[in-house]
Amino acid sequence: MSYRTAADLIIALHVLWIAFVILGFPLFLYLNSARGRIIHLAALAAMMAMQATRTICPLTHLEVYLKSKGSAGSVYPGQFMIEAAERFIYVEDLTLEKISCATILYFIIVVLSFWFRPLRKR
Repeated sequence: MSYRTAADLIIALHVLWIAFVILGFPLFLYLNSARGRIIHLAALAAMMAMQATRTICPLTHLEVYLKSKGSAGSVYPGQFMIEAAERFIYVEDLTLEKISCATILYFIIVVLSFWFRPLRKR
C-alpha cells in the first residue's frame, strides 16, 4: 500500500471519527443505549482534553506524515473526494474557541441525558 493510499484511509477514518462524535449521541439516545452514550461521552472528553491543551489530533499528525512521505511536492495535492473530506475536517472559518464552546455545550447535553432519560419506545 502506498503512503498516499494510507493517508487517504486515515482521512476517511478521521471523517468517521468526526461523524461519530457529532452523530453518536443522537443515535445512542434514540436507541436508548446508556453504554453507547458512555462511549460517546468518553470520546467527547478526549476531544475536550485535546482542545484544552491545544493538542493536534493524532490522526492529523499521521495523515501529514504519510502524505509527506508519499510525495516530495505539496502535502495536500489530493483528489476531489479527499479534498472535500479535508475541507470538512479542517474548517477554516471557525476558531478553536468557538469549537471548544460548542464541544462543551454538547458535552453538557450528553451528561444531562443520563438524568433526563428519553421516553421509552412503545
